[in-house]
Amino acid sequence: MTPRRALAWELGLWLLFAALLLAPTSFTPFTALIGDPRIDVWNHAWGYWFVAEQLLRGELPYHTTLIGGPDGGVLYFIDTPGALAALPITLIFGPAAAYNFTLLMRVALSGFAARRLAAELGGDGPHTVIAGLAYASTPFLLCELANGISEVCATQWLAFTLWMAARAFRTGERRDWLLLGLLQGLTSVTTFYYGLCSAALVLSAALVWRLSVARAEGWRAFVPPSLLKNGLLSSAAGILLILPHWLVFRASLSDTRALILRDPRMNLQLMEHNAVDPRVFVTPGDFQSVNLAELYGEPFVHTGYLRLSVLALAILGAVRVTRLRPWLGLALWSLVLGLGPFLWWGGDWVKIGENLLSLPFDWIRRVLPQVAITHPLRLSLGAQALFAALAAGGVQALITRWPHHSRLVLGLSAGIVLGEGLFGSAARWPIPSSDATLPAVYEDAGDGMVLELPVEVGTGMLTSRYFWSQTKHNQPIPFTPDVRMGSTRDARLVRALAGDPRQGGVMKDNPSPLSADAVQHIRSRYSLIVLNLELEREAGIEGRYAPVLTSAFGAPQQDGERLIWRLTP
Repeated sequence: MTPRRALAWELGLWLLFAALLLAPTSFTPFTALIGDPRIDVWNHAWGYWFVAEQLLRGELPYHTTLIGGPDGGVLYFIDTPGALAALPITLIFGPAAAYNFTLLMRVALSGFAARRLAAELGGDGPHTVIAGLAYASTPFLLCELANGISEVCATQWLAFTLWMAARAFRTGERRDWLLLGLLQGLTSVTTFYYGLCSAALVLSAALVWRLSVARAEGWRAFVPPSLLKNGLLSSAAGILLILPHWLVFRASLSDTRALILRDPRMNLQLMEHNAVDPRVFVTPGDFQSVNLAELYGEPFVHTGYLRLSVLALAILGAVRVTRLRPWLGLALWSLVLGLGPFLWWGGDWVKIGENLLSLPFDWIRRVLPQVAITHPLRLSLGAQALFAALAAGGVQALITRWPHHSRLVLGLSAGIVLGEGLFGSAARWPIPSSDATLPAVYEDAGDGMVLELPVEVGTGMLTSRYFWSQTKHNQPIPFTPDVRMGSTRDARLVRALAGDPRQGGVMKDNPSPLSADAVQHIRSRYSLIVLNLELEREAGIEGRYAPVLTSAFGAPQQDGERLIWRLTP
C-alpha cells in the first residue's frame, strides 16, 4: 500500500471511530446537534451560522446588529477558526451539519495526532493505536462535547504540536521547525489555554533536551547557531499566525460596543467556580472538583480524569522505555499547571494563615501582563496527550513480554481504556444531543426584531436556543450571549417583562399588563413574538405570558408548543 493510500485508510478509520463515539448524533447531522440542550451548544453552533452570515453580507464577523438589538455591537465568536474552516459546509449544508462535522473531525484528528505522537516518542507499531484511542476518548473531551464548548474540543492541535516538537528536536530540519511554529500558532488560535499549555511544555522539553546535550558535549553546544535560526523561524511563524486573531479578540473585549463584558473583579469568583482539585485526575466515578449542578444548578460537567488504566500503562512504559521518562515529567508539569494559580481541596481553597497557597502558575502569572486564567483545567490537556502516548509505550512493553499474544494484549488494552473512559468517569455516554429542527413559523418573521419568551428559565442555558432560532428567521434579537434578562440590550423591554429589577436583586419573568407606551415600543421594534410554552412550564410561570400578550396584541396563532404574535407597526 502506498503511503498516501495508507494515510487515507488511517484517516478513514479514525473518522469511523469518531462517528461511533459521537453516535447517534453523528448519523443525524442535519436534525440534531452534539451537546446537551441545557448548556452551551446553542451559542456555539449559532456561531458557525453567524460567521457565514456576516461574510455573506459582505461584513467581517466582528460588528453585528443581529444580536444585542437594535444597536448591536462588537463580538468575536470564540470558535471563529472552526467556523472559518467549516464555512463551505455551512454555506452548502447549513450550520448544524457544519458544527457536527467539525466536532467529528476534531475527535478523529485527535486520535490521529496522538498516534503520531506515540510513534515519535517510542517508535511506530500497532501499539500506538492505543494512544489514539485513549486521547480521542478522554473523559475531559467527552464532557466538553456534552457541554457544547466547541473550541475546547479542538484537542488535536496540542497533540500535533507536541508531536512536531519531538520530531524537530530529533531531526533538526528547518521544515519541521517551521511546522512546529505553525502548529503552535494553530493551537493558540484555537484557544489561548491550549496555546499556553503547549508553549510551556515545548519550551520545557527544549530546555531538558539542550541540557542533556550540553552535559554530553559541553556548554558551547547548548544553543548552536543552527538551533537559534530554527527557533527564530518557528517563533516567527507562530507569532504571525497568532497575532491577527489575538489583536481582534483583545479589541473585541475592550471596545465600548462590546457585547460580551468581562469584569476583572470576577476572576477569583470564576476561578472558584472552575477550581481544580488534584484528586480529579485520579479518582474514578462521578468525582468533580466543583459539582456545579449541586451548588449552582448548572448542568456543566468538567473532569480531568486520566483513567487508572492509562496511568498504569503510562508508568509501565516510562519504566521500561528510557527515552519516555522525560516526557512523563512533562506530563506531570502539565498537571501542575492545570491546578491553576491556587490549590483547591475538598471544596475550598487551601490557605497558609490568611493567604491562599499559590502554585507555580501563580508565579508565572505574576510576570505576565494581566493574564486571567479562569478555566485552569484546560492547561492539563498536555498531560492527557502525553499520558496517552506513554500508555502506548506500556502496551509495547507488554507485547514484548508476550509476543505471541500481541493481538490479545492490544484488544484487552483498548477495551479497558475505552470502557473506563466511557463508563468509569463523570462523562456521559452516549453524548447528549439537542434537537436542531425549527418550525416553519420562523420563516416569515417580518422586517423587525424577533422576541422569544420566556427569558429566565432556571440556571441552565435552555433559552439560548433563541440564538439557534435566528439561523432560520435571520432577524435581529435583543439578547447577547447568553439569553438572560441582564443580557438584553432593550432596557424598556426588560422593564415591561421583569418590572423593576432593583426590587429583590434578581431579574425574572414577571409579566404584567403592558402600558400603552410599552405596547407602542414593542410594536415599533418587533415584528414577531414567540412564546415557548414548554419553557414557560419549565420556568414555573405557566399561563402568565399569554393573557398579557393577548390583551396587548390580540389572539395568537398556535404551532404546537409555541404561541405566535405577528406584529405590525
